[in-house]
Amino acid sequence: MALSDVDLTVNLYTEGDKFFDLLKAAVRDWQGGWGHERERAAYALELYQRSLTAMRTHLEEARARAEGGFFTEQDQRFLNRTEERLAYWEKKLAEIKK
Repeated sequence: MALSDVDLTVNLYTEGDKFFDLLKAAVRDWQGGWGHERERAAYALELYQRSLTAMRTHLEEARARAEGGFFTEQDQRFLNRTEERLAYWEKKLAEIKK
C-alpha cells in the first residue's frame, strides 16, 4: 500500500456545501470542550481555511482562463455560482471565528 492510496479528495463545487457544513459544526461543537476537542476544532478550522484558499485560487485561475479565451454563458454561471458560494462560506467562517 502506498501513501497515495489513502488520499481523500473533496470536490468543493459539488460537495462543498456539505463539507463546509460539517467543518462548521465540528468547530462550533468542539471549540469550548476538552483539550483534544479543541485540537479537533483547530484542525477543522484549518481544513476550512485551506479549502477556502483552494476554492479562491481555482476561481481566480478559472476566471483568467475564461476571460483569456472563449467565454460562454455557462462559464459565467459557473464563475458566478462559485463566487457566491465562496462569499457565503467566508462569511460563515467569520461568524464561527468570533
